[in-house]
Amino acid sequence: MIQKIRRILLFLPLCAALLLAAPALSHSGEIVVKPGKFDHFILFMPEILVAGEEVPLKLEAVDAFNNLISTFGETGREFQITTSGSAVIKPTSFKSSSFVNGAMTLTLSDRVAETFSISIRESGSPLPILSKEITILPGKLTSFSVKEPRSVQAGEPFDIRIIAKDAFGNTVPDAIQGRNINLIFKGDADPKIALPSIPDFKGGATTVTLVSQKSGTVAIEVKDLISGKTGTGDKIEIVSGPVSSFRVFSPKEVIAGEPFELSIVAVDRFNNIAANYSAAGSGVTIESSGKFKPFPSTIPAYEFIKGQAKVDMRYDIAEDITLTVTEIGKSQKGTSDVLQVASPIPERYDITTPDSVIAGQKFKIKVTVYNQLGHVIKNYNLVGPDVSLATTGTGTLIPNRIPASEFVNGSAVVEVQYNKSEAFSIIPTPAKPGPAAGTEESPETAIAEKKQSPPPAAAAKQGKKEKKAKAKEGDKRGKEVKGKGKRSLEITNISLVETKKKSTLTIHIPHLDESVKYSVSTEAVEGKKWVVVKVKPPVSKVEKSLKFDSSFIGDVVVEEDEGDRGTVLVKVELLKPIRFHVTKEKSSLVVVLKQ
Repeated sequence: MIQKIRRILLFLPLCAALLLAAPALSHSGEIVVKPGKFDHFILFMPEILVAGEEVPLKLEAVDAFNNLISTFGETGREFQITTSGSAVIKPTSFKSSSFVNGAMTLTLSDRVAETFSISIRESGSPLPILSKEITILPGKLTSFSVKEPRSVQAGEPFDIRIIAKDAFGNTVPDAIQGRNINLIFKGDADPKIALPSIPDFKGGATTVTLVSQKSGTVAIEVKDLISGKTGTGDKIEIVSGPVSSFRVFSPKEVIAGEPFELSIVAVDRFNNIAANYSAAGSGVTIESSGKFKPFPSTIPAYEFIKGQAKVDMRYDIAEDITLTVTEIGKSQKGTSDVLQVASPIPERYDITTPDSVIAGQKFKIKVTVYNQLGHVIKNYNLVGPDVSLATTGTGTLIPNRIPASEFVNGSAVVEVQYNKSEAFSIIPTPAKPGPAAGTEESPETAIAEKKQSPPPAAAAKQGKKEKKAKAKEGDKRGKEVKGKGKRSLEITNISLVETKKKSTLTIHIPHLDESVKYSVSTEAVEGKKWVVVKVKPPVSKVEKSLKFDSSFIGDVVVEEDEGDRGTVLVKVELLKPIRFHVTKEKSSLVVVLKQ
């Protein structure tokens, strides 16, 4: 019994210990940790962004410890997105209700390879909640851009810059070897690469130096032989350099006194036509290797159209010549090939006579000479033989010979007389060497006298008479020469040469020197417009009123200036509006009229 009681007493402390230990052996309940208040956004994007691609951006709302706030959509807040540069982000504003489980998706697109910043602000707040820089890289190589000058001078080096581009015009900084680049030149210029080889690309570009000796236009195409990508630049104008010489083109054969076309081309040192010569040039003089000056002998710069002048020239005597063109005041020149100037052949003589005259009285006849082309030989006084006047009647015509020097512009007007009362015709023909003009002998009489030889005594007397006559004639000529030395200069002739585009009026003043002064003006009288050439001190030996067959000019009036003694006025009536200029030649004043 006592033992049972002892066992019970020993078990009681053990139970007490177990009861005391029981609370320490029990488990605690689960604790849920929630995110804090919204603090900022986190933006997630791809590592590489390429120009032209549209990419999604993930935006998460987090607390200060970057814990995602899944209930951010319930906060009822509104935000604005702004960007710099060319980037476009959609949407540009959003509400917190757009967030699902604490996140929303934005879209970004940018065609420009650049670095820009994105900022997100809460509406009404100036401080950004998120600010981040984003870099857009260029895309793949799709083409080349060529930067070139608009114009360069022939023979001068110039640079072009070749730039690798993507589809949106961004420079692609890929490594491209210059040896794989091919240049294709399209146009009439002929540029060459002025380097041993094309340099490799650095930073997406390379520079190539070119030079073209030929003028014209050229567009440059670039091609990468590896990728096959190409690019073409704008047109470059290669302009000619300064005038270095002239090229002169003339016919091989012309007729003396007949107009012919002479082409003059101004060229630079590479034989390019100097197209701007009319503005930059000084004009040219034209000289012949022969005895006479060509006409005209000066060509103003404005006659050159795109570097070329086509001139109606005239040379008045028959000989082989070359024509040399020299720039006025400079040394640039050019010479034509040999030009054979042939004598005009008098093919036809037209004669104008009155219907009736009185025997023994003087009357006027007019003879006009035509060449093998049917044109009037206007320089007949220089190249033609004298003209014999034969008759079909039984009487004698005095004079029966017209000297070539009497012809003006291919026509001669002379006074003659016939001693028989009968119908007859006058036949003009080229004269052979024979009696001088003005002799009263007929050809038949002269021949008869040659056949009859006088006796020796008579011949001696005749010889003495001839010597006395020659002596008197010599004295007379000497007096005339002295008299001429005292006379003032004379206007001996006025001639006209005309083509479809130009009319040239020449006022002939032999021995023209620096003492002769002239001026040019215009005046309008009774609805007519006149060019007035005032010349001092020559006297006029031509008719007071002249008329030419011309589409440019009407009457030509020669008269003394009443208000200025010793001055002659040459008035030229203009039939239509034209340009004109006057030049002083060796023995003439030349009035050139052009449309």
